[in-house]
Amino acid sequence: MICKSRALIRLISFAILMTLLSLSVPLFRIFTGSKMAFSVHRQGMLIMHQILGIRLNIIGNLPDKPAMIMCNHPSYFDIFYNIGKHPAVMVVGHQFKKWPFIGWLGMALNTIWVNRTNPNARKKVRSDIIQTINNGLCVYVCPEGRTSGSHCIHEVKPGLFHDAKENKIPIVFYSFWYHSKDFPYFHDLKSGFLSHLFSHLWRALKNKNVTVDMRISSPRKIHSAESGMLDFYRFNAWHLRRAADVQNIVNPNILT
Repeated sequence: MICKSRALIRLISFAILMTLLSLSVPLFRIFTGSKMAFSVHRQGMLIMHQILGIRLNIIGNLPDKPAMIMCNHPSYFDIFYNIGKHPAVMVVGHQFKKWPFIGWLGMALNTIWVNRTNPNARKKVRSDIIQTINNGLCVYVCPEGRTSGSHCIHEVKPGLFHDAKENKIPIVFYSFWYHSKDFPYFHDLKSGFLSHLFSHLWRALKNKNVTVDMRISSPRKIHSAESGMLDFYRFNAWHLRRAADVQNIVNPNILT
């Protein structure tokens, strides 16, 4: 009974805070500019941690200069850890742009929307990422493409690593490790997504706390797409080596 009450209170509080942020951040963007909008969003995420019982253990230093932030993506909870003082734009599936509240919030924060089923759209997204970083912002992107539902690292593509190398953009790796198996989540975004997502959230938020370790690498310039990809795999494999659901990397030869 206590667990169900906890989950209910958290879901209601989450809905209220997301509604407030979805309305206030666009207004701050219009009347005071993007810097204040990002600041309001950051403070909202820190409040969200309190509401959802998130215990975030940050290992390393959050980036303080423009960089391409590359993270593993085991769960939708990962979006709550974009809390660096240097503003970071997120790369998000285009499906969410049309959602009320979430879509409004994303547009106010310069979110880069990607249609993963359209190869031509991906090229434009890569260009938008480079332009955003050159304009002085970080970009928070998951090279696996979507949530994995586990701490196993799925195969990544070389495109973003190639762009970072060609444009001499520093990369910072984030690696998330959830201490409970209730938080990693995957869905193919087809029919039944919302009901499936809320069922997952209900189960997850019954936990007393959301304990997650976020390990952050130092900024690095890469010499080739291949070396950057290998760095990403190695960084995550080392940090996630004790996670219960890690069996291997998609490509068994990737770390050789």
